Amino acid sequence: MSRPPSPSAEVGAAVRKAFSEYKPGMAFAPRSIAPAKPKPKPLTAAAFIQRGDGATEADWFESSPFRIDWAPGPRDAAALLRVLYRPWEFVFCGERYGGAEGVRMAADWIATFEDGRRPVPPHFVVNPLTGKEHPLPDGKLSKRGDSAVAGFLYAVAEFDGMDKADQLALWWGFRSAPIVALIDSGGKSVHAILKVDCATRTDWEKDVEGKLFPAVLCPLGCDPACRNEARLSRLPGHFRRERNAWQRLLYLNPEGTPRRENR
Repeated sequence: MSRPPSPSAEVGAAVRKAFSEYKPGMAFAPRSIAPAKPKPKPLTAAAFIQRGDGATEADWFESSPFRIDWAPGPRDAAALLRVLYRPWEFVFCGERYGGAEGVRMAADWIATFEDGRRPVPPHFVVNPLTGKEHPLPDGKLSKRGDSAVAGFLYAVAEFDGMDKADQLALWWGFRSAPIVALIDSGGKSVHAILKVDCATRTDWEKDVEGKLFPAVLCPLGCDPACRNEARLSRLPGHFRRERNAWQRLLYLNPEGTPRRENR
């Protein structure tokens, strides 16, 4: 049995083979090696704002698949609830520290806002609730805490430390963001409601709390406190007397799909 060639013998054999195949006058054609493609750098907030190219409220109104052709007011709240929830799903609408009285079926809230029975409250919990009391971490019971969430459909993103014009441009530049609604808070921020469609609480914790916020939104400057499932957002159609301004619906897309580029 012949002994396997040593590494040096293999090199020698390769050299001899190369010489044996070489013919005088034959042009040398070096092997082409394609350079490695550079890895794309993550886009920064400044890059998204630049890509947004100065998009304004008018651009958002114009691009909204659900036409918002009325003056700010209760109709904003009714339209938002009709798009985000099924009629029988429980939704919290109320004050920041409001309780169980603010948890009602979406259809009830819509009827209330449409017939003007009461003013639109300032806040709503973005995800549908069970309508039942559930324990909070301190042992108290609540109908609107994280443990009372029935569906993990939406996440809130807001940038309080950023100029409002830059916020509008950033979200416009972030073209793949699954924005269901864009809400002017009546103050210094714009709230984006993002469609995440997590099947379970475990999926929410893994995909939203563990990936979306730390890897995507927070590096852009998003408030990390937005990552919980029972997060409050500003309810459009509420008039903020302390600021003399409406909370307004700027954009509404039932599918939450990326926007068409139409500017």
